[in-house]
Amino acid sequence: MMKLLAPLAVLVGALASPSASASDLQEVFTASTHGDLAIDAEGRVVEVKLDHQQLGEGVMKSFEQQMMGWRFEPILHEGKPVKAYAYVNLALFVVRQPGEQGVRIGFKEVTFIDATDQGAAEVAARRVKPPRYPRRPADHGVGARVKLFVQTDDEGRVIRSAVEELLLLGGEVETNQVGRHVEAFREASEQAAAGWVIPDVKGGRAVVPVLYTPPGFQGRWVRTRMAPVQAPAWVAEERAKDEAAELGDGGVANSERWKLQTPIGG
Repeated sequence: MMKLLAPLAVLVGALASPSASASDLQEVFTASTHGDLAIDAEGRVVEVKLDHQQLGEGVMKSFEQQMMGWRFEPILHEGKPVKAYAYVNLALFVVRQPGEQGVRIGFKEVTFIDATDQGAAEVAARRVKPPRYPRRPADHGVGARVKLFVQTDDEGRVIRSAVEELLLLGGEVETNQVGRHVEAFREASEQAAAGWVIPDVKGGRAVVPVLYTPPGFQGRWVRTRMAPVQAPAWVAEERAKDEAAELGDGGVANSERWKLQTPIGG
């Protein structure tokens, strides 16, 4: 599996705190989906098929068209370049500017899982159980997209974790409720991580995405806003030591087979 992250400038400029005035800001919507992708022996994308869910045929075809222009390093089999297939998981976003027609589209995260690795990915995912959905945010129709930084022991067990980034999903959130929702998602994520085992990250560090989809928004675009999060000091200390592994959904480790040469950021 190979995971790619869009440059921060693509999203940070558009995302805003839930307390900001919505009338003066761009609107950002995010969604998650998956699909299949094939490349030829020269690394050119020759087939893309995404699950459009309820995300709109037009906008999803635009994402597929962008992906058809991607170029990868050729994948070798017994020393020779071959046609190859991958499963792809995507975190997508669209930005709508008040007073302007149309939207800007982009990829927040893209994860490629080689077809030959799918079985191993499913086994690994079972070791990273999703957290419970906090009741208070759920009752208010609020979800979250969380980036969780974890440190593991020599057997891959998570020994400590902390939220690095948190995006609130769903409807309007009153300023005095933001902190409560953030704390609920932080607590749920870190409690779940305490029971995780990540065999591919032993004695190391990793970033694991955690998604809480608001009730009624499965397979749909959802309004997204950045929430203030202060990671503990130990995260910066660990970050300074060496690069953390960027994992995909379910804590599956990255693979080096799929190397995208085309930048995904706008």
